[in-house]
Amino acid sequence: MPLISVVMSTYNRADILKETLVSVLNQTFDDYEFIIVNDGSDDNTNEIINGYKDKRIRLINNRRNLGCTFNYHYMHKLSRGKYVAHIDDDDISYPDRLKKQYNYLEANEHIALIGTYIETFGSNKRPSWVMYKEPEELDFLMNIYNPICHSSIMYRKEFLDSNQINYDFEKKCSQDYDLYKQIIIKGGKLANLEEILVKYKMHPNRITDVKETMQIQIKNADIVKKELLMRFLNEKEYNEVTELLTDFPFNEYKIENVEKAINIIKERNGIYSGEVIEKIKKDIKNNKFKF
Repeated sequence: MPLISVVMSTYNRADILKETLVSVLNQTFDDYEFIIVNDGSDDNTNEIINGYKDKRIRLINNRRNLGCTFNYHYMHKLSRGKYVAHIDDDDISYPDRLKKQYNYLEANEHIALIGTYIETFGSNKRPSWVMYKEPEELDFLMNIYNPICHSSIMYRKEFLDSNQINYDFEKKCSQDYDLYKQIIIKGGKLANLEEILVKYKMHPNRITDVKETMQIQIKNADIVKKELLMRFLNEKEYNEVTELLTDFPFNEYKIENVEKAINIIKERNGIYSGEVIEKIKKDIKNNKFKF
């Protein structure tokens, strides 16, 4: 069995797919399978993938487009590796990505999922939102936004399976955020490697930037945040915090509101250390969250 299962869903990205494929196939760590779902593409995606005569590739062709959430759920079940790594079909993995994430998880058994810092590129390029690495920092920030890049993650398959965790079909466009929430609620720890190991492409057709899918993403992300916050807030406190954090990403004009919201979370939860909360408040004041 391979040590790692790399999974990717793709749909009509023939024009940019090759660079992503090569970035996975040229990894310095080679004990992996590469599961690819061609999600009903009507371009020459299938031809491109079949052009790589690599025994590590496991190609599945959907007869029609089923959506990436369905494919992620399905590929998780198909994965045979100890660890599962994701890559989106328009992003690029640095050569040592799998090796470094594998070594980290082998050395840190308490971590269920590891992401990495990222470099953004493309026509809609904006600064990276991945800025924190420690489990407690990420756990806290998950109450506010998603601080992990899905295209950079690697997780322990056994932890997800033993806790009956998988991608939720109902959380389209926020399926990664919901997955991290499930891991946290089941007691798992998240972390980021403080090293850029993925190039993340930003373009006008991203789910986050297309109006229809952006609205679905916002709605489902709000559901995830509520499920996290309601671990330690009552309905009145939740509504107050949500109102105060409406204008995320934060800027210097909203610092007072943000501090009020963070203080409510701090007083009610009993989970987070004062040191972590004060660090994040300081970073907000210093405009670290302008991305």
